[in-house]
Amino acid sequence: METDQCNAQAFLQFLQYTLDQYPNKHVVMVLDHAKIHHAKVLQPFLHEHEEQLTFVFFPPRIRRV
Repeated sequence: METDQCNAQAFLQFLQYTLDQYPNKHVVMVLDHAKIHHAKVLQPFLHEHEEQLTFVFFPPRIRRV
């Protein structure tokens, strides 16, 4: 899947595309902490597909001063 946009709506479309590709599988995605991965618009979708989709986040980056 390709897109010209990098926003929560495009990520939501990617999630739907991914689940459509693996209809009888549990999908685990390893993600960073980009805002689009935590957007409120995703919450209903994630709740609806919680049995099929799991997010694992990298630890937050430590800022050195």
